[in-house]
Amino acid sequence: MKNKICVAVSGGLDSMVLLNLLLNISEIEPEVAHCNFSLRDQESNEDEIFIRNFCFKRNLICHVKKFDTFNFSKKHNLSIQMAARKLRYDWFEELLKTNSYEYMVLGHHFDDSIETFFINVFRGTGIKGLLGIPNKNKKFIRPLSDFTKKEILHYAKIKNIKWRSDSSNQEMKYLRNKIRSVLSTFYYSFSFSFHNGLKKTINYLHYENYLIEEKIEEIRKEITIEKKDNPFFWKIECKKIKKLKPLSFYLFKLFSPYGFRNINSMIHFIDAQSGKQLISKIYRIIKNRNDWILVSHQLLLENQNKTYIISNIKVFNKMFLPVDLEIFYDPEEENRKNMFLIDFDKIQFPLLLRTWRKGDFFYPFNMKGKKKLSKYYKEKKFSLLEKEHTWLLINGNGYIILIIGNRLDDRFKITESTKKILGIK
Repeated sequence: MKNKICVAVSGGLDSMVLLNLLLNISEIEPEVAHCNFSLRDQESNEDEIFIRNFCFKRNLICHVKKFDTFNFSKKHNLSIQMAARKLRYDWFEELLKTNSYEYMVLGHHFDDSIETFFINVFRGTGIKGLLGIPNKNKKFIRPLSDFTKKEILHYAKIKNIKWRSDSSNQEMKYLRNKIRSVLSTFYYSFSFSFHNGLKKTINYLHYENYLIEEKIEEIRKEITIEKKDNPFFWKIECKKIKKLKPLSFYLFKLFSPYGFRNINSMIHFIDAQSGKQLISKIYRIIKNRNDWILVSHQLLLENQNKTYIISNIKVFNKMFLPVDLEIFYDPEEENRKNMFLIDFDKIQFPLLLRTWRKGDFFYPFNMKGKKKLSKYYKEKKFSLLEKEHTWLLINGNGYIILIIGNRLDDRFKITESTKKILGIK
């Protein structure tokens, strides 16, 4: 059985050489994906027609997607190049999922890696930014990544491969094109030694980056109190973070993947008050006494305004609830241990299960007077995460019966006059 792959084809030299090479391999079954970014008017449409005709003549399946790149870049406040990149890779991910390809194959070559190297140097980067474009990244592979543009062009001429030129590659408003123009002088003067030296340098950087990543993983384990992936939850010991040297370097390596790149803010956050937060686009770090808790926004938001309706006792134990509860009607005396015992005659169905809301109050068990839940949580030193994931059992008249796993409302406790008991475990 042939391996099913998808080849990203722009119509330019690199992708056309790649496609022609892959067509000569009998073990694979290539399909083609072409992005029309609608940025070069008729030229973009002619690229699309060129690729469609090429695929039609060779009986290849051709996927084409037309994008309104300009409006997308404005809407998301991205440069044209970054907008095109996001649109392209999002669509490629979609194709991988829906078509069960072994790989998405891209036409990047070694000169692309050199350009990326210098772009990142120009912008400021660590070792990872100097590694160029990876040969393989999950299901994305780049078979031409060890070959230079000159070698690819030579092959195309020998094999009489046709391609289309992209006029935007000559526009000096793009940083990559500016760097490409400057580098062309070095290619001409030092062709072999320039490429060979940079290839060795990038290989050495790969080895060094591997050692750094191993050390970061070791540090990650040292500072971790608890970590879960689904849902994502990472509890970190502040004392151990404070001891890291160089602190700025480790903070960046550990937390920049979660969107935290303001290192000065993170250093100050080590000694912040409990309850304070640092927020990135997807994640937040909550200071919880002597720890940091890193979670996704989704984990904190998923329980807000969510309510479960419990119409009667029979359905209670059959319902899928976010908290593990069992309910018992008139439990035996010997089974009442570790249960919250409630006067059944004070219960009004339907009951509700939800998290706290502003203004909630209750009458704590065996205490006089009411107390706001916000104050109770503060006294108990609940973290923000604990507040958002502590569930309340609400009576039909709106009163809080029970803070699940924590405390009963005094109005619902059993007394000498109680006739029927509801046990909750």
